[in-house]
Amino acid sequence: MKPEVELGVFEVQEGSGRRSAPGSADLRMPVVQALLPFANAVGSRTVEVELEGRHVRGEPEPRWRVVAATTLEPSEPPEEMQDIAREYRAMQEEILRHWREEVKDSARLAGVWSFEQLAYWYVGGFIAKGALGAMEAVAPTVVSVLGRGGAKAAQWFRTVLIRTPPAEREALQRIWMKVEAEGLTALKAGEQAELRHILARVEKALHEPLDRQAKKRLRQWARREYFDTVNPRLARELGPLRMEEYEIHHRIPLEYARLFPRMDINQGTNLVAVERTVHRSINRVWESVGQQAQRLDNRQVEALSRVIDQQYGSWFHRVHVPAESASALATAEQNALRAVKGLLER
Repeated sequence: MKPEVELGVFEVQEGSGRRSAPGSADLRMPVVQALLPFANAVGSRTVEVELEGRHVRGEPEPRWRVVAATTLEPSEPPEEMQDIAREYRAMQEEILRHWREEVKDSARLAGVWSFEQLAYWYVGGFIAKGALGAMEAVAPTVVSVLGRGGAKAAQWFRTVLIRTPPAEREALQRIWMKVEAEGLTALKAGEQAELRHILARVEKALHEPLDRQAKKRLRQWARREYFDTVNPRLARELGPLRMEEYEIHHRIPLEYARLFPRMDINQGTNLVAVERTVHRSINRVWESVGQQAQRLDNRQVEALSRVIDQQYGSWFHRVHVPAESASALATAEQNALRAVKGLLER
């Protein structure tokens, strides 16, 4: 850390009762000596230094000493961002612990984190470092969602990281590690340009179809999160073996995530557990859209999703015995196919 001294107003006190101590006629020396211990920490910080000056009659210059030096803490974030701030502080504590005890290479540390941990780390950093304003020109969708604050913003950013190609994720990680340690102003012109390029690419990817690898990861993640967090009761009711017969249905399908860039496609309200034969029937209804799928807009997709909900809702989130409702499932599929055809012909 390179100390930068900004002098403020000080008050001359006489007869304060403080004991004298060795000082210096050069004001810079005691300030620098006081700031040196703060250089052992990670990242930039603002330090408030309390100085005491003593002028002895007959001496040409006063003598100065540092009475106290403390770090100024940033103001608390808005209430709606408090949960993000807590998670971010937890990430920072983990960074420091690993750096001191286990990992010297910051890239290796970030490599062992989950997408969820990385999301909280990034989003918390964007907020704490005041980076959202600088990002808005190249990533307006990202800024609009993260600006809402709250855990939902970080959860949404998890899916953004999954959509981002590995090379760009690694570059973002490398640059942001430097920002965390030294601040935004430490980035060189080339690094600033690279960061803008990555964020612009992230923004563009939100409006593009998901690739096969992203879909695979999101489906795996949705299954784990649904049974662990959204509906653990159903997981207990089914048991490990029977749970294998159930799949996770996205009410707004992954194929249409590009039409809903501000939506967390893996949020709990978009996930439904259904028995495998029911899910296959639902998929046949969506597949009936055919080549028109590329021309659908978000309102049409929402309308088709409501048709699925209406016809298949009785099988959502519950134990199902295929043999007992085969005819009802066939009827639901035919009704849904007719409704979808009608919507597409309007």
